[in-house]
Amino acid sequence: MKFKNLLITDIIKLKSTPVLWLHVLVPALGLMVFLSYYAVSPMDVFMKQKTYITVICVAFPILSGVITAMFAEAEDQAGNYRNLLNVYPFKWPALMSKYLVLIVLGGLSTLIAVIGFYLGMSQMTETLTIGTYFALNGILFGCSLFLYAFHLFLSLRFSKSVSVGIGIFEALIVALFRTGMGDGRWAYFPCAWSIRFTWTTMTQSGKGVMIQDPMMPLGIVLSIVVTILGVGLLMVWFSSWEGRKSEE
Repeated sequence: MKFKNLLITDIIKLKSTPVLWLHVLVPALGLMVFLSYYAVSPMDVFMKQKTYITVICVAFPILSGVITAMFAEAEDQAGNYRNLLNVYPFKWPALMSKYLVLIVLGGLSTLIAVIGFYLGMSQMTETLTIGTYFALNGILFGCSLFLYAFHLFLSLRFSKSVSVGIGIFEALIVALFRTGMGDGRWAYFPCAWSIRFTWTTMTQSGKGVMIQDPMMPLGIVLSIVVTILGVGLLMVWFSSWEGRKSEE
């Protein structure tokens, strides 16, 4: 089966799973809740925006854990991962197809959450520029690439509870590392990249102040290198994987 056919098959399969709707409804519902609250809240406008982006950063590891766990469980129930393991002489394209579908859905979810928020807030008050929001959208999407790959590995190799549990732990790290607790160490924690990158971008755009974080250059380099290595190692590992039950 050609890779294009794998992609088409995986897209068609979305009709029978809640994965697509989770990527659409969760950000849409969150967007409506925050915009409704902010319409009457006396909170400072800049803090409203930072708080909303922070919630997205905290939620993403949990959602990544849940969604990849649902994917792995569906493949397991469909026949002990046979649909993944028996498609190609080289197995990794089957997983790459799934991964691409997931990150495209993640990009759609991020776009709804971030640009939708800008459109709603801009009708109420003066906000950060649309360019800043597109930059935030790109940052959040880019930081999610490693999370999807990491949680795919956890969900396939171990179990859905491991993936979700680590996702919750990562969310706690994100919440803690937005404070001084993350100084000097946040770059080594992939789940914390998004909160540091987005806060720096928003502060510089909103207040015109250059943030002097000595770890920012290292964080940018690590986020790119670790993401590429993470996705590559996932595919290499999957090429020799025979299914969880056969290993036990």
